[in-house]
Formats: sequence, C-alpha cells, structure tokens
Amino acid sequence: MINRRTLIKNSVLGTLGASAALGLSGCGKSSMGPTAALDYDFQTGKPLPWMNWAKNQGCQPAHRIAPQSEEELLSLMTSTSNGGLRPMGAGHSFSAVVPTEGTLISTDLLNGVLSVDAEQNVAEVWSGTRLHQLGPALNLQGQALTNLPDINYQTIAGAISTSTHGSGVTMGSLSSMIEELTIATPSGELVKCNNSSNAELFNASRCGLGALGVITKVKIRTVPAFNLEQRTTVEPLDVVLEDIENEKASNRNFEFLAFPHTSMALVVRTNEVDTSAPIINSGEEDPTAIFQIRDAYQSLGVLPLVGKFAYQKIIDSAADGAATVTSGPSYTVLAHDRVVPFREMEYTVPAEAGPECLKEILATIVEKDIPIIFPIEYRYTQQDDIWLSMFSQRDGCSISVHQFADEDYIEYFAAIEPIFQKYNGRPHWGKLHTLGPQEFSNLYTHWNDFLSVRESVDPNGRMLNSHLKHLFGLGASSHA
Repeated sequence: MINRRTLIKNSVLGTLGASAALGLSGCGKSSMGPTAALDYDFQTGKPLPWMNWAKNQGCQPAHRIAPQSEEELLSLMTSTSNGGLRPMGAGHSFSAVVPTEGTLISTDLLNGVLSVDAEQNVAEVWSGTRLHQLGPALNLQGQALTNLPDINYQTIAGAISTSTHGSGVTMGSLSSMIEELTIATPSGELVKCNNSSNAELFNASRCGLGALGVITKVKIRTVPAFNLEQRTTVEPLDVVLEDIENEKASNRNFEFLAFPHTSMALVVRTNEVDTSAPIINSGEEDPTAIFQIRDAYQSLGVLPLVGKFAYQKIIDSAADGAATVTSGPSYTVLAHDRVVPFREMEYTVPAEAGPECLKEILATIVEKDIPIIFPIEYRYTQQDDIWLSMFSQRDGCSISVHQFADEDYIEYFAAIEPIFQKYNGRPHWGKLHTLGPQEFSNLYTHWNDFLSVRESVDPNGRMLNSHLKHLFGLGASSHA
C-alpha cells in the first residue's frame, strides 16, 4: 500500500520543480490567515480556567465542582447561590454552550455502567461516561449501541444534550435511543423522566443543551453486539451523488467527505458482517494526512495557469493510497481518531435537499476563490420526535464545514451559512452558527413548548449562560 504522506510530498516537490522551470510564481491567497487560540493564565487560589477542545471557547469560572454522587451534586447545586450553573462534558462543542463565570459542574466522577438488561436491550449508565468507555463496557455484556458518531470522546450526557449523531438513513441520533433520564434540577430535586412520566421534561431534555438541569443517569436502548466492515475509497463526487439513493439504501452507514477545489470525495461505506468473520485492518488511515493536503494546496493551488490543475492531480494520485478496509466490533469501526484541531459549522437540511445544498457550497467556494481544503462531511440521519433535535419530524442530511484551528474561519463560515439557511437548515447545537430565537422559532414546531418547560424548571435562569440567553431570546449576546 502506498504511503499517502510520501506520495503527496513527492508530488508536491515534483510539481513545484516543474513550475520553477517554467518561471511561474505564486499569486492569490493560499490561506484564510492566522487565528489565535484562547489562552488563560492559572491564578493561585482560583479555580482552573476552562477551554474546549478547539480552544475557541473558554471561561474563568468562580467555582469548579466534580460531585461523586447525586446527593453531593444536589447539595452543591442548592448551596451555590452566586452566578450560573453549567454542566460540562468533554468540551467538544464549538459553540458557547458551556462557558460561565459562575459554577462549572463536571460529571467525570459520575461514570460507568450501572446495569445492562440483555433481554430488554436496555442499559443504564452514569451521565459522565465517555462514549469510548461505553462501547467496550457494553460489549463485555454482549450488547452495543445501534450507532455511534464519528468522534467518541464525548460524555453520553453531552452527546444527548446536543443531539449528536452518526450516519445511516435507518438510524437516529443518540438522543433518539434514550428510554429515560434522571435529572438534578436547579431547585434541588432529582427527577426521572420518560415517555409516560414527566413526558414534557423528557421531550425537552433529550436535546436540552444542559438548560434544564444536570443529567445524572441515562437509560439507553441497546442491541446485541455486532461486527462491522468499513470500506473507504476516493471516488468522483458527481458519480457518488448520481447514485446517492442507492448508496443510502444499500449501506448500513454511508457518508463521504468532499474535497473543495477538486472533483473527488472520500467515500465511507460500512456494513454488518458475521461476528465469526476474521478482523481486517488493511490500508493506512493517517489522521494527520490533512496537513499534507493543506501543504499541497498552499504550495500549488495559487500557482497561475497550473495551480488548481496540479492540486487536483495531487488528490487524484493520493486516491490509490487512501483505500482502507477495517472490520471488528461495531464500536471499534464507527469512531475514528481526530487529532487535528479544527473549528466546525454543521447544518442539517431536509434529506432530499442534501445533494443540491452541497453542490452550491462547493460552487461558492470556487466562485469566491475561498482557500479552503478541509473536506466537507456529508451524512444522513433518520427523523425523530425530539423537540429540539435537528432531525425533529424530518429525515436529515447533515453537512459539516471545517477549518483548521490555526486559521480564521469567520469569512468562510459566513459565506456558507446563508446557503444552509436557503435550504431550511438547522444548525447543530454544539457547533458554530449565528442564529437567534426568531430563526429557531421558525425552524422548530415545539420551540415555544421547550421555552415553557425551561421556564417552569428553572424560572431564575440558573442553568443559563449568555449564549443560551441569546438563543432563548432573553436579551444576552452570544459568545460564539
């Protein structure tokens, strides 16, 4: 198997040499310009500052607490009177759902599997359990989650609170798998909610942004453990889109990543295989290869006459080294290492609008000559009945645009967001967007129902920060 990193490096050097021989020099803009990560100094005697994974959100809280039990959590919540209360998970949200100058509540010590009922296919877990811990823990009991997102660093409560999802037309988000939640409310109560008890709180809390209290326990539907095989190839994007209905129907999980300024996409097809089949690990999956692609674009993409052609050839050549086949227990196949820091905006448009929305995004990048090379992620998810889920009452196609953490994202995202809005898109709650309460009231049938439940549970707004107050039309501006 060809090493993609070596292939790209050699191709870049060869093309640069040819360009120099022709006397060509670079022109135009090869990047969006630098951006600085947030930074906080530790101050003696004060709680540790908090920053998210992407280092674009942070705060200096007055208090940081990590309760070891529900009783301790309730005591701390009712005894803390100054400032707001915000739960934090793994810090993988790009939007400002966490920052507060009040009290940050970590659920890291509320961790682990409480029970697994293999006959009823239900597991109860502590809310601070990370997804990467949950997979192997359930597997030991012969169980698994139906689906997982591409990244598994999140806590189960954090993933639910933002309707985190994977890909697959017959599968919903993690929030849609929930049977029951236990929530510590700001008034000091411990409330269980499900479809038959406290149903309105349940409908609101399955994607509640941490605005209704602190989730402590989660009952989630499971299935018997199963194995998957994932095949990854680079293919012409137009061919993939022409056959999109067949791709959706014939693959358990289907997604792709489109390369801007090229005609190619990295296509990922995942299907179930027998648990007795041998485990396969064929080909190289290099999570840092995106840096080499950026180097190629910045070196070649701005060359006059030949730049875009040369960059397309680099992607075409790299295709041979991009093919991989991986199989094994589902939780080992669905999630991937993501070690390159980035910022992200994701909108979910109606499923049928996905191809046209993507085509317009890619055309806009070319027309505006936006120097972006980070692949655009494209996935499908089944509809649900959750009030603030991006998939509420309609099947969805989620399209994600990314930018390297060391480059400015504002100009790029500002150019693309109106396209998402044109196609009636709903932003992912944990990712960057600029929408406010008026837009959300038009996008969600149950928007006012959610606001009413939030007001009844937390009339004093203790679970809010400035970002959430802005979203809910309570007058504060957003951190995002």
